[in-house]
Amino acid sequence: MLNFILETVKAEQKEALLNIAEFYIYHFSTLKDIDLNEQGRWEFKPVLNYVDAEAEGRYAYFVRVEGKLAGFVLVSKDGDEGEAGIDEFFIMAKYRRNGLGQAVARQLFDMFPGRWFVYEYFKNESAISFWRRVIGEYTNGNYVETPVDEPNGYVGFIQRFTAEGKA
Repeated sequence: MLNFILETVKAEQKEALLNIAEFYIYHFSTLKDIDLNEQGRWEFKPVLNYVDAEAEGRYAYFVRVEGKLAGFVLVSKDGDEGEAGIDEFFIMAKYRRNGLGQAVARQLFDMFPGRWFVYEYFKNESAISFWRRVIGEYTNGNYVETPVDEPNGYVGFIQRFTAEGKA
């Protein structure tokens, strides 16, 4: 497994977050009907709502391996006692399949003890498999998964569980 750090995204790093988010959206273009804009870019501006937004319960982290950008994670937390959720989770292909994603997820769960949810889009089979395995191992199988089919377009699965905060 690679050594990594989670680094809080700072205001002056917004452009880097937008740039790396384009790789994330590129992945989703195989799963959803997503088109480029007239400048040949995918715009995913909602990621910026997580930068400097800790007071509102939103957190943006870069994943760094040996100082290099390797991904990003967006987390939301609903109040002091509320549920935390992984809103977006991206590890670059170069860094996948070696335990990095699982280690990042475990560190996040430990950073925010309490109730959690993770949602996967129904066509994203690799994410569904990944999260079932990671959450299953983290909780020793003590999680609840429910299918989601909401009018706002959320179709997939949600896992809910409690993180004990082992860090």
